Amino acid sequence: MQERLKTGIKALDEILDGGIPRGHSIILAGSSGTGKTILAQQFLFSGARDGNIGLYLSLSEPRDKIIKNLEDFTFFDKKLVESDMVKITDLSSNAGLKGVGLQDPTEIMGLIREIVLDSQAKRVVIDSITALAANFADDAKIRNFIYELEFELMYLDCTTLLISEIPPQTFKYSVYGIEEFIADGVILLTEFERKSELLRACQVVKMRGVNHSRSKYMLKILEDGINLIPFFNAGLE
Repeated sequence: MQERLKTGIKALDEILDGGIPRGHSIILAGSSGTGKTILAQQFLFSGARDGNIGLYLSLSEPRDKIIKNLEDFTFFDKKLVESDMVKITDLSSNAGLKGVGLQDPTEIMGLIREIVLDSQAKRVVIDSITALAANFADDAKIRNFIYELEFELMYLDCTTLLISEIPPQTFKYSVYGIEEFIADGVILLTEFERKSELLRACQVVKMRGVNHSRSKYMLKILEDGINLIPFFNAGLE
């Protein structure tokens, strides 16, 4: 069986028969507030505790703000950040310092490769693939970039979460409609209304090489991070 990497979320690891297969690129899709960043960070901190360096490439928020938003979670460990076992990098600022144009897929690919190699990361999160691809002019460039990015990260022996920003309460996995076909897996975070309360849910839609459940799970964000509860246990069947 292909090696599995634990996500740090017990129920999700059980759904995935042990975790995400090593070397896979996963689309982590959801609208604002569904828990994408928290799930992705748990994945990195879980790996760091097992000795695997994690890299978080952000295009939307500065490093200090990301860290501040994580400090109240018990999975967060400042020492892992200070030792660069979990490295949080502002990709836009990094590109500006190196004179790399965000509109050039070749230059961006080279910059990501350089950052990954320098960090020696084996777990990578890109937040978000939606914002990154928005810099390119046409669908062909977007499709080619995403394909080459996933191949490059697989070649570098990275297991990757590509965060995909989608509109709320819509049955789709990406903005461009191509990411989910190229990726090895899709984890969908959604929200739904029940008795005037907006609730969160998680569903593994696709994971190559894994015999997994496609059931929806209630998602709660607690002090220890993401918690998944079967709908029937949450009284939502």
